[in-house]
Amino acid sequence: MGLLNDKETWKKTILEIINHTNDRNQLRATYASMLVFSELEDQSGIWEETKDLFASDFLQRQKATEYNDEIYLDALDDIQEHVCGEKTSNIIRREKAYNKEKLTEEVKEKSLLLNSKQRLCYDTVLFRIENAQKYRHNGIFLDAPGGTGKSFVLNILLDTVRSQGKIALAVASSGIASTVLHGGRTPHNMFKIPLMDYNEVCACSIKKNSELAKLLSMTSLIVWDEVVMANKNTLATLDVSLRDILGVPGRFMGGIVFVCAGDFRQILPVIGGGGMNDELEYCIKSGYFWDDLLKLELTRNVRLKADDAKNKI
Repeated sequence: MGLLNDKETWKKTILEIINHTNDRNQLRATYASMLVFSELEDQSGIWEETKDLFASDFLQRQKATEYNDEIYLDALDDIQEHVCGEKTSNIIRREKAYNKEKLTEEVKEKSLLLNSKQRLCYDTVLFRIENAQKYRHNGIFLDAPGGTGKSFVLNILLDTVRSQGKIALAVASSGIASTVLHGGRTPHNMFKIPLMDYNEVCACSIKKNSELAKLLSMTSLIVWDEVVMANKNTLATLDVSLRDILGVPGRFMGGIVFVCAGDFRQILPVIGGGGMNDELEYCIKSGYFWDDLLKLELTRNVRLKADDAKNKI
């Protein structure tokens, strides 16, 4: 009789469930049935009009005050489980959830602002990604003093790779620095690097058949900012783990293009009870991988130039 293909009927059904129960799981199950059995041309329209209701329990679980993309993705993940009988991995789904069209437009605008050395870094990294298999060592170190536009370049790189539908992971040695990167996290959080003594190399807590391992096998670019603060053995731990997980023991970071950036004029790794000699010993310049890193640099202080321009105005 076509009753299941009427959008208003489904909306009334959803509102009726809401009025009679607080069970949001039942609500999402009903929506899943609509997706499977109806032939509505605009099924997503119901979601857009009522998505806050579908996700209200996740809002409460996260103790959040406003809805965000992560909350909506949790609700959609639950709906998919009702439809397919299984969930899509949160970590993979979220890294693939970037709006490629929007990122493409932003990259097109921002890339015009790159100066010559920023452009060289940008082009070099993208070339390495396109030709990753040709290089045994795809590690790059970007030496960038404060004010030279390091975060700007790294974020354009991340956005460019993601706009192409590829995976780009962003981490920074401190929590505050990670918030500057688009999609940034700390390396211990992202790669499950264990807390360890400063003088040891361990393995990341990543199982080969885990969703994180699958994500890493799909990854084209890893960006690690404020790397000069990191103990060389932290990077060695990630290197050893990626070689093992991805099954390429002879390639640095498992063959993934790895861009680390920082400024040696700032904070070196902190060694408890140690002195300057210890900081130098466990600095990344003392790591076995340092000599093989391609060295790039930013030197032009764009922040100072912008401040001068404001002062003149």
